[in-house]
Amino acid sequence: MRIAVLGCGYVANMYRLTLAMHPELELAGVYDIERSRAEAFALLTGTKAYPSLEALLADTSTELVLNLTNPSAHYQTTRVLLEAGKHVYSEKPLAMSLPEAQALVDLAEARGLMLGAAPCTLLGPVAQTLWRAVRAGSVGPIRLVYAEMEDGMVSKAPYAKWINEAGIAWPAVDEFETGCTIEHAGYVLTWLCAMFGPAEHISAQSEILMPDKISGLNIRQTPDFSVATIRFASGVVARMTNGIYAAHDHRLQLFGDDGVLSVEDPRSDTSPVRSQRYQVLRRRRFLSPVAKRLPLIGGKEKIARYRGSQVRDFCRAIADMAAAQREGRPPQMGARFALHVTELTLAAHFANRPEAARAGIPAMPYPLVSRFDPLEPLA
Repeated sequence: MRIAVLGCGYVANMYRLTLAMHPELELAGVYDIERSRAEAFALLTGTKAYPSLEALLADTSTELVLNLTNPSAHYQTTRVLLEAGKHVYSEKPLAMSLPEAQALVDLAEARGLMLGAAPCTLLGPVAQTLWRAVRAGSVGPIRLVYAEMEDGMVSKAPYAKWINEAGIAWPAVDEFETGCTIEHAGYVLTWLCAMFGPAEHISAQSEILMPDKISGLNIRQTPDFSVATIRFASGVVARMTNGIYAAHDHRLQLFGDDGVLSVEDPRSDTSPVRSQRYQVLRRRRFLSPVAKRLPLIGGKEKIARYRGSQVRDFCRAIADMAAAQREGRPPQMGARFALHVTELTLAAHFANRPEAARAGIPAMPYPLVSRFDPLEPLA
């Protein structure tokens, strides 16, 4: 399958480094509104830089476009790509409002086109190993999930030094204005939705803990912490947090009747998957201090390492879309799945915020009516 890249910013390099693992994908060309960035990326990948978006759209030899534009541009750019008859794989989320995301899915289905969205770690060895353990009932039926996606106090980190192998700096303003929930919730939600089915209810709260993320620069204020409780139709309940204030913690824990399954970091294709079972000794029931490390399904391929902690194949879902076209089947992670993950992400991100209505998300907070006088500490 011949593919094109729209958007040659920071994340594009991560796709570039793993594209070589998939010889069935041929990069036909790239485009970015910054001409110099497109030309530099074309030089790195040995392909051409389209002179305009119209030129990319007019290239009939390109079947699928990888949309790596800023999230705020996802709806507009994906729409014109679909209207031009291109399959689209988009960085997360599909769009920044639920009506826009729904419109993209409707358009793709009406045109008979594939539409998918990142992340694709669900197709990797860690998620598949965990999913197998869940299906096998290795720790009994799962009833509760704790999912942490805390990245540490990023605004105080030396992010000005985060420059990737392509020479592009981490886009701090875009990241802070987009929000950590939009950026990171999908790593957990794709796994949970796949393993436990669609969600039927979500209750969430999001807050701005650090309004002064970039000293001396007035940027759009966006939640930098969210917590959500999600009930899936299967009965499983998950508590998910996303933030860039608390200490770094990416643990995913699945609690079953007979034990706990855990993953250190769902963003990594090499993260350990562990199983611990409960034991009974005299009158106590406790979790065994010995955690069994489960052998990863596959995972033998050499994955490119980047300047940072992320070790994963960014192109898995694109390769699956190419295989789906060859085999005449739907992709593993299709448009309706992407829409559901987008809806959950937006609900967790906007939650109680005034912007929720514009994003098609109903208001969530319950306003408490009881009050009490302040308490004083003991002398």
